[in-house]
Amino acid sequence: MKRVIVRLCVGLLIVVLCVAAVFALSPSIRTRAFIASYGVWNSHLPFVSGKTLADRLTGSYCPFVPIQVELEPSMIMTLDPCDLVTREILIHHTWEPETTKVVASHLRAGGTFVDVGAHVGWYTLKAAQLVGPKGHVIAVEPNPETLVRLFDNVRSSGVGGIVVVAPVASSDSEGTLTLYAAPRENTGESSLSSANASQGGGAAVPYQVRARRLDDIVRDAHVGPVDMIKIDVEGAEFTVLKGAVETLDRDRPVLSVELLDPQLKQMGSSVAEVQAFLSAHGYVPTVQREDNTIFLPVTERKP
Repeated sequence: MKRVIVRLCVGLLIVVLCVAAVFALSPSIRTRAFIASYGVWNSHLPFVSGKTLADRLTGSYCPFVPIQVELEPSMIMTLDPCDLVTREILIHHTWEPETTKVVASHLRAGGTFVDVGAHVGWYTLKAAQLVGPKGHVIAVEPNPETLVRLFDNVRSSGVGGIVVVAPVASSDSEGTLTLYAAPRENTGESSLSSANASQGGGAAVPYQVRARRLDDIVRDAHVGPVDMIKIDVEGAEFTVLKGAVETLDRDRPVLSVELLDPQLKQMGSSVAEVQAFLSAHGYVPTVQREDNTIFLPVTERKP
């Protein structure tokens, strides 16, 4: 009991110090102080229900600014503590750790990785480390707001010679589509579906973006056989796959695909339809990590 009381007092003290920092420090220093306090708060607060307090506070009031951090060598990112995904990376230095492990297990030096829905570049930069200077990473991201941060993170990490950024939406045909940029609280929800991009309750901002088949994006990047593709596009996963059949049939890459039925249905598809499509192309679902299903090819790539 005494230990619980001590931990509670420590947690309350952290809250007081954090509030003081918000109003007393410069935006950058106050942000770094908040991130440090947040980590300690989660480590010491004895009540599970209280661990989401900081998340709720930053969702309703966020007096912080994006800051640049070196997560590890060759992985320098500017991250926003007011944004769900980037706040997680700031605090824990990881995102979707189980899926990240799977990606790492399927990439080799000199290999090729395609990141569809690259967001600010977590998977892009991790893959660049793994494939090295002789490898290739294609980062596909259509959100004009997010692209600024993605380009900056690639440049800051010094992997511009490995990463090719395709500032387009991956689809099943060439054209122009409306992308809905989700609010700052969770920019990772940006989607070709207005409903999917507004799940948090805020209004999404529409942008007209170019759409291209993934097959054409890969061809124009002039890379070797693709070893793995990660697809996380908030409901448009089936559309992406339909535009990637040449790459799937030729290179037989491992796939990590986010599959959430409510989001897929907003785009006119379903988990069952995606799985049937991939089965027809010789893929089987294996493990599920976070919201992502890993698909393996049942045949080898063509020589």
